[in-house]
Amino acid sequence: MFNRRDMLRLAAAGAFASSVSWLDIVARRGLVQAAESGRKHKSCIVLFMSGGPSQAHTFDLKPGGHYKPIKTSAEGIEISEYLSEVAKQMHLMSLVRSMKTGDANHQTAHYLMRTGFRQGSGGLDYPHFGAQASYQLVKNENRMPNFIVLKPGSGSKNGFTNGYLSSAFSPMVMTDVSKGIADLQPAREMKTFDRRAELLAKQDESFFEQYRISAAKEKMDAYRKAIDLVHYDKATEAFQLDKEPANIRKMYGEGKFADQCLGARRLVEAGVPFVEVMHPGYWDTHGGAEAGQRRYSEELDRPMAALLQDLNDRGMLDDTLVVWMGEFGRSFNGGNHHAKAWTTGFAGAGVRGGQVIGKTDSKAMTVEDRPVSVADFVATIYHALGIDHKQEVQVGDRPIGLVDGEANPVLELFS
Repeated sequence: MFNRRDMLRLAAAGAFASSVSWLDIVARRGLVQAAESGRKHKSCIVLFMSGGPSQAHTFDLKPGGHYKPIKTSAEGIEISEYLSEVAKQMHLMSLVRSMKTGDANHQTAHYLMRTGFRQGSGGLDYPHFGAQASYQLVKNENRMPNFIVLKPGSGSKNGFTNGYLSSAFSPMVMTDVSKGIADLQPAREMKTFDRRAELLAKQDESFFEQYRISAAKEKMDAYRKAIDLVHYDKATEAFQLDKEPANIRKMYGEGKFADQCLGARRLVEAGVPFVEVMHPGYWDTHGGAEAGQRRYSEELDRPMAALLQDLNDRGMLDDTLVVWMGEFGRSFNGGNHHAKAWTTGFAGAGVRGGQVIGKTDSKAMTVEDRPVSVADFVATIYHALGIDHKQEVQVGDRPIGLVDGEANPVLELFS
């Protein structure tokens, strides 16, 4: 996994440069194969509400609950009064109100929902579905990072893993998208760095030729890709949120989540196939659900609505999947964890908006129609991105499925 310490080591070597000799080395490794004209693959933005958002306080309100339901732009769909801006974009989004996953522990549920597998099962570390999707979509040919997590500091990072995939698909975790990638700018002039970087490359190649250690090759490729990233102007520009027109910035609003959502759109536009955006609030509202769920809903509302509208206005929603999710739901009053019935949302990439799939009882606590498992959920994401969820990946001498067991994508979303 390429991290900030790796970037600092490169910066200490003298910065990142652009000599022909170094670019030749990079090109031989196949890292400059992406077309400059932009992405040629589908993309995904996951909006992750860590802590367990309450379905009965957001998208599956019931009589007798804390909040008033309001009408939306989708006929027949009502959602929380504190999601009034999202309500205006509901025609772009569909809800799955019948998630049924069975794991109500934060740590293990994060892993389960991010990978599609229970932690420790089969003796393997499984990749985040974002890492797997990126691998399937772009292989090793993407100049931008393959998978970025925008994490402002709250919530579990369990499941942020490339698992059995190459470290090229490890998530790059960023705490402030507006500041870009740390230590990306040159410490010394380009030519000086190029000479040092080329020397480092030759040393690494010599070591690998002598010892043939796979981890060494992965680290070499990570360094090379990082250096190529600095050569790539689009990478630097993707993080410059201040270049957005004032009306777009105003549409997203202010605050961390607004920056994250705007940054996610810019990253996808620049060629990143998968971005997970973690809401800065922690939705684990024991003993204070009415106030806590309202506060986080209000933080969520404007940026999420703007993201949907912005992607749609730019024609990007056709090939960008947006997923709203947590690791589970909550009891009717929002005070306890609940994984037997909860809600996720889907938009874009072929999803027909304005639908509700599944149904719960009068307290949003029991699925009454069309239960959707974790395997079904992950398979639905793969289906939207054009990935065959039934295929297998060879891990050593073992064929491993992309999902755990039988899975039925929620095809109703696409009809």
